[in-house]
Amino acid sequence: MTARSSSGGRGHTFAVWHGNLTMDSIEALRSRSPGDDPEDPYADVDLSALPAWWRQAIEEFEAHDLRPYRPPRFADGTLAHEVIAPLEAEFEVEIDFASVETDFREAWSVRVDGQPIAAVGRRRSPEGYTVYETDPEDFEVQVRTALDDG
Repeated sequence: MTARSSSGGRGHTFAVWHGNLTMDSIEALRSRSPGDDPEDPYADVDLSALPAWWRQAIEEFEAHDLRPYRPPRFADGTLAHEVIAPLEAEFEVEIDFASVETDFREAWSVRVDGQPIAAVGRRRSPEGYTVYETDPEDFEVQVRTALDDG
């Protein structure tokens, strides 16, 4: 998806998006109530076949009337949990992503046991997934390097 800036009639700047996000899709998103989602990503999925962590997240989201849970992914589409969980088990640590900035455009921190080890870009895909803008191999190298140095 790319964006270009244009000058509006009154000197305002706005972005025109190309790709999956259009002005119509933005309006459709804006008009939805919290928790409303026109798509059910699990309509044709046997939930019992999903890993326990995924089923628990689905149940948690449903219990709070949130939009369907969509697990975060790395830039190549790999589920983040499938990379993080083995590293946590191997090193007996907790790995997470967090932002201390108030601006959503700022990079997030990769944290190991609460300590920042690296910055990572993050965005929301039009489908509603959080996408960490790194690939799983680079992420794993960053974590391993930080733990080896620590």
